Amino acid sequence: MKTKIYPSLILLLLFAETFHKADGDCSYDRDRRQCSCYLLDLTNIMSIIPCIQASSFEFNGGTYMEADLDIKYVITMIASLAKISFVNAVLSENFLAAFINIISPITVDLLSFENTTFVGQPVDDLRGSPPSISALQFINVSSHPLNQRDSTFDQFGNWMSILRDLTVKESQLGGVPCDISLHFQALSTLDLSGNLLSDENVSSIFCNGAFPNLQNLKLRANNFSNYETLCQALSRYNQLRHLDVSLNGFSFISNSLCEWQPSLTHINLSNTGLEHVAISLPPNCEVLDLSHNRITYLNISLPSIIELYLSYNHLTTLPSMGHTPILQILSVDRNPIKALQVSQIQTFKHLQSFRGDNLPYTCSCSFIKEMKELAKSGLTIQQWPDGYTCESPEPFKGKMINEVNHSMFECHSQLLTAVICVVILLLCVSIIICFVKICRSNKTRSQCMEPGNSHSL
Repeated sequence: MKTKIYPSLILLLLFAETFHKADGDCSYDRDRRQCSCYLLDLTNIMSIIPCIQASSFEFNGGTYMEADLDIKYVITMIASLAKISFVNAVLSENFLAAFINIISPITVDLLSFENTTFVGQPVDDLRGSPPSISALQFINVSSHPLNQRDSTFDQFGNWMSILRDLTVKESQLGGVPCDISLHFQALSTLDLSGNLLSDENVSSIFCNGAFPNLQNLKLRANNFSNYETLCQALSRYNQLRHLDVSLNGFSFISNSLCEWQPSLTHINLSNTGLEHVAISLPPNCEVLDLSHNRITYLNISLPSIIELYLSYNHLTTLPSMGHTPILQILSVDRNPIKALQVSQIQTFKHLQSFRGDNLPYTCSCSFIKEMKELAKSGLTIQQWPDGYTCESPEPFKGKMINEVNHSMFECHSQLLTAVICVVILLLCVSIIICFVKICRSNKTRSQCMEPGNSHSL
């Protein structure tokens, strides 16, 4: 027989001493205000009572096929929750619909499902007003393919239309039909990282009218290969500000005619196999990440750029970027740049932070002097001094730049050689002059001593 808990009893429990450890399947962490329930049967209301003051709930493990509506007597006593999560669980989709109905009276910041399997198809519709859930998260979940779910999303439509944050990561997602994308009219943040999305289905996902308020989009670690196709599909989003397409393989790159919207200011193209940047970049780009590629040469014109990340590329010299007048952060670490010219760094008048550690530096006298002066100039040099070591010349290999002290002869060897040569030359000339004078003097004396000379006396 199931135990029913009525609101009057709940009010008494609220004034009771808070438990650190719940009886049965739940434990309450007072400091974090988190309730963790393991292998919980939600029909056992008594096990969840000690968590009445929790701000977040985690249900770990177990199989949930039906939600006992008696749980609503506990839920309705809670005004808001930061997070509700199901981890390592098996859920029926009928349970999901019933559970969302139960929590609809309260405000939930995040509803999360991780390492979860959904089975069956929902039977119950969402009744009444849509739940006040700001963000929905699926990480490593499995269920029926989305292309078989048009009717399912019709039932959830009144809720999906007001959702603002959606994450579907590492869930073998191969595509999203346009009819489903159209439901998310208020969505501002979308994360589809770590799935199987490709060029063939990008136009369906981002079809005309889908995600009209999209501002932040993550598509990292998918199967996109054509930058032009992706740009064309996303170029209509005039509110998009942040785009992450890292860990894709853009093997096909052309001089794109696609133009991004002026709203796009942050773009992440790291780990995309780029060898050169002959592609269309957002004109108002402020943050550009091109790290972990194969770029050997870079010549870009981005007057609004503030942060540029070029770590782990194949650059042999510091790029000359005269059309980046307000650049503040520059990273070129882990490139084969041997001769870093400090004067090039100083051309960036607004530069505040520079990272150039783990480069094969040639520690000439002039470079050592300039680098030490740069470190004292007020510019933040990340990883200084430990990450800045000499590759050559051989006597200084592996030594930190700030510990290298050249002798005067090493730094001015040419000048000293020239001075020595001049001194030797002057000495030789002096000896010759003296020798000539001596010879002339001896010759004159011998002539005076000859017989018959009128001046011999």
